[in-house]
Amino acid sequence: MKARILLLWIGIGIMTCISFSCGKGTRHALYHEIDSLNKRAYHLHYINLEQSASIANQAFQLSKDYPSLHAAALNNKAFCTFMQMDFDKAEQEFKQVYSLTDNEVELLIADVGLMKIYQRISMNKEFYDYRTSALQRIRRIKDDSLS
Repeated sequence: MKARILLLWIGIGIMTCISFSCGKGTRHALYHEIDSLNKRAYHLHYINLEQSASIANQAFQLSKDYPSLHAAALNNKAFCTFMQMDFDKAEQEFKQVYSLTDNEVELLIADVGLMKIYQRISMNKEFYDYRTSALQRIRRIKDDSLS
């Protein structure tokens, strides 16, 4: 009887370890899948805009639990929207990045995206506001890489 209880507890322990390690592996695999989708969407920017937008949207849907990946996917989506010359929607998407992450690189990409929009629609003050923000981010990124 004691041997059966001991075996039962050992079995429960093994199953618990397996379930935790599988969960971590699944989460790790999902992270890499989203990262791969973001890289593919970026690579396709100037090759096939529709495919890039589709992949970026897929990455955006999957990445809700990963702020930096979510912001990267949104930056990719916003770029595609910008290239389709829907500047209002692209502006909204780039601005949404600021609420998703504190990743300086993704925020810099959003700054530059907004600069491009404001340059195209002749909003000079806004262009220079985001240019100043981008230059400050570049300085912070350089400082962080040196320390």
